[in-house]
Amino acid sequence: MLGGNGQETSQIVGHLIMPIFQGFILDQLPQVGSQIDHQINRHICYDDLGCFSTEAPFRSAQRPIVLLPDTPDKIRTTFELHTRSKPSTADEQILDYKNVSSIRASSFDGSKKTKIIIHGYTHNGHRQWLQNMARAFLKKEDMNVIIVDWGHGAVPPYTEAAANTRVVGAQVAKLISVMVSADQSGIDKFHLIGHSLGAHVAGYAGERLTHLPRISGLDPADPYFQGTDIKVRLDPTDADFVDVIHTDGSSILSLGMGAAQAMGHVDFYPNGGSEQPGCPAGLLSKITQTVWHSVSQLDLLAGEGSVACSHERSYIYYTESILATCPFMGYPCTSKDEFSKGRCLYCDGGCSYMGYNADKSTSRGSMYLSTQAAAPYCNFHYQLNITANNSMDGKLTVVLQGSKGNTDAISLTPNEEVLSNGNTMTKFFTTNKDIGNVTAVALRYDKTANLLLGWAYPNAWSLMGLSLLEAEKHRMDQFCAYGKSVQNHGATSFGMMGTC
Repeated sequence: MLGGNGQETSQIVGHLIMPIFQGFILDQLPQVGSQIDHQINRHICYDDLGCFSTEAPFRSAQRPIVLLPDTPDKIRTTFELHTRSKPSTADEQILDYKNVSSIRASSFDGSKKTKIIIHGYTHNGHRQWLQNMARAFLKKEDMNVIIVDWGHGAVPPYTEAAANTRVVGAQVAKLISVMVSADQSGIDKFHLIGHSLGAHVAGYAGERLTHLPRISGLDPADPYFQGTDIKVRLDPTDADFVDVIHTDGSSILSLGMGAAQAMGHVDFYPNGGSEQPGCPAGLLSKITQTVWHSVSQLDLLAGEGSVACSHERSYIYYTESILATCPFMGYPCTSKDEFSKGRCLYCDGGCSYMGYNADKSTSRGSMYLSTQAAAPYCNFHYQLNITANNSMDGKLTVVLQGSKGNTDAISLTPNEEVLSNGNTMTKFFTTNKDIGNVTAVALRYDKTANLLLGWAYPNAWSLMGLSLLEAEKHRMDQFCAYGKSVQNHGATSFGMMGTC
């Protein structure tokens, strides 16, 4: 229970926010880091997990204070199996790589796919998002789902948690190796999904395995990893296919927690890969909402949901993609600005699906897409080209009519715009509604209310041409618009060419 003297509120803020700043603060203290590092052991071995060193490349400008990982006994990693026959947390079975009988006695079926989910900093294996993802996997397909719980090693200080990822990665690799060597499964059945520090855990595991098929990195942690050697962080050599979703790549000064650096064969940057729609943007907003939600709801997790909102969207998007019919299509592009202008919606260079179906595409590189601010997040992307037969000044709204229904009214021009006779206006917009095949485009025109300007433009706006790019279908359609008009404060529906 929160008290009234403000002390508890300060503790909440410190608990949630200070660990995020820790990596940045330490980066500013290389001399102190050097002194501390000089006093600690540089090399340690843990039984069958191998040896760990603080030497380069783990010591670098990005890692001024280098710690050795805690002992496995302190980290207390557990592997919790979920299957269709035993899907709930009450039925979870603990697998032990030191005891093969724990695997053989479980409901693990090595002939089926195995998804291994790994949480990140300050989380543990019983966070709701892990259970949600496990349930989605089991609903999608009869498979094995293993949740890696290393919560005792994922606690502050961040520098120690970052070091502990190396031991947990070794443990994940050991579990897989034991399963394969005991003929319980084949290496080709395994897929690791890691969030934040968990993405780098997956990388360390993959580094120890030969031909691990896939790793999915969900907003890999930035502090102590971005800009480091590939042996230190998740990278494309860690699996045959590495796909990464970036959702919180803002500067650490604005509490960005994820790495913006490309770390996979294909890297997805929804909404530019930084601040996500529906989440607080900027340092002040994040801190204000963190304190407000923590205090008003008497719940630390509510506050964490504010400061880490964009960071957590990566696993929310991924979970939605498992069962969604909307494809989460990513488009090759060079920047958020270029994508938002609709300049990257063509798939000549190859597109790719973000999330569960990323391995269905052979395209590689950086992919951009947009999402909604609330669930369902997946968008369909469109680009409308309108050529004027006479000039207009005002606002335009569009409704797409399709075989499965219509979109809501979508504003093409939030502010009044002028389109001169013979010129073409190109507008990029999205919707999360699956309307099937587009059959018609309805345009509404509201002429400027400016009395000094409005008289110069007719009440009937005439069109010369109208075309629509349906990006997910890689399809451009022409509509019957030549010589047709839209009345002021009215709407006209334009059928597809061939139905005129």
